[in-house]
Amino acid sequence: MNTTNEDRIKVLELKRDNINAISPSFCSAKWLQTTLYLQNGFNHSCHHPSAHKIPVEEVLADPSALHNSKYKKQQRAKMLNGERPSECDYCWKIEDLNKDYFSDRHYKTADWWAWDRVDEIAKSSPADNVFPSYLEVSFSNACNFACAYCSPDISSTWMKDIEENGNYPVEMGSGDLNYLKDIGKFPYSRKEQNPYMDAWFKWMPEVLPHLKVFRVTGGEPTMSKDVWRTFDYIIENPQPQMQLAINTNLGTDSKLIDKLIRYINKLQDKVEKIDVYTSVESTGTQAEYARDGLDYDYWYHNVKRILAETESLVAIMTTINILSLPTFTDFIEDIMKLRVEFNKGLENNRIPISVNYLRWPPHLQSTMLDGDVREEMSIDILKTCEKWLKYYSPDKFARLYLEEWDQVKRFCDYLVSEQTQYKWRKDFVKFIQAYDMRRDKNFNETFPIYKNLLREWNV
Repeated sequence: MNTTNEDRIKVLELKRDNINAISPSFCSAKWLQTTLYLQNGFNHSCHHPSAHKIPVEEVLADPSALHNSKYKKQQRAKMLNGERPSECDYCWKIEDLNKDYFSDRHYKTADWWAWDRVDEIAKSSPADNVFPSYLEVSFSNACNFACAYCSPDISSTWMKDIEENGNYPVEMGSGDLNYLKDIGKFPYSRKEQNPYMDAWFKWMPEVLPHLKVFRVTGGEPTMSKDVWRTFDYIIENPQPQMQLAINTNLGTDSKLIDKLIRYINKLQDKVEKIDVYTSVESTGTQAEYARDGLDYDYWYHNVKRILAETESLVAIMTTINILSLPTFTDFIEDIMKLRVEFNKGLENNRIPISVNYLRWPPHLQSTMLDGDVREEMSIDILKTCEKWLKYYSPDKFARLYLEEWDQVKRFCDYLVSEQTQYKWRKDFVKFIQAYDMRRDKNFNETFPIYKNLLREWNV
């Protein structure tokens, strides 16, 4: 086992003690990280809590309210007082499973972009405006994919499905456009004046010099003109202190992939570094079923193109769900093949993996499966990952890193310990039946391991 990795874990343990000494619910993400959805004016501090609406009047008065909303300041006050905001239950569940587990609260606060500002935050007033260190911005819901666990506010292709076919016949995650309008989440159209986009371009020159990480998300960012406008600004106004990250499905047409590669290479010298993030968690036809619009071989080819034609890494974000479980281990094997080909050393991992589990929509959660099935799958996942944890070759730098192993273990612990969610099974059947019809798919043929689910759960 690599001692450098062991040392990294020891450092993280010490930082966790310091974090909890400030407050047992303290998380610097509430101050230093934000994700903005400019298409509808929503905001959250990391990807786990539900996003909240930023009142238009707040950004009209002060563009920095894109980050420093009144609601977020209230959550900061709770954390400094040792209260657990309910919206952060993803981390509370992990910590309550096992006190030795690292939750994302610990990972984020201890991360390089946040750690040097922890003392400053701990001494500040929750009412203070602060510049984030880590900023994610979704510019548009334009997207050529319509993943099964996505929604119209994030994917224009999903919206087209709902406009043409109506809501899915499920309790949650139906794609209800009227509901999105009622809660203010319906995206602005390209023809409408968008006050949140206006606020972004006013705030952008102020906030960029303070950022350590700027991450562009979607929708599919390469399909948004405002993304390229922002990139052009950075090319003209270099930010050498800032790392730039781009989320992309790597499934757009070859012209956009070519344009992305050109821009990555143009931006390379304008920022500290530039990385690409992409989301897949299974292989072949099963991956294509779950992420409608995906061509797995084309995606894999484009991952290789980014690694071969740029200096960027390609980070893999997985969101494990009932549809990805059967081939998740195959996916791990595919990623390790990339590491064999492109990693140049054990400390130069160009294809990192983050392991998360899906919570929404509930009818696609992995915990709907019977406990014995989940336990069997968990054992298979742990065996596969442990093999790569122990793998070592002086010239083939492919292995699972301890941080990744920790995430795998906590997911498997969650997988076997959570009670079976029987109540969502009927919605699963209803969703899959409608999904197959609308998307011209066949669940039973694609997932032979689940061949009896639709019949058994349709009760």
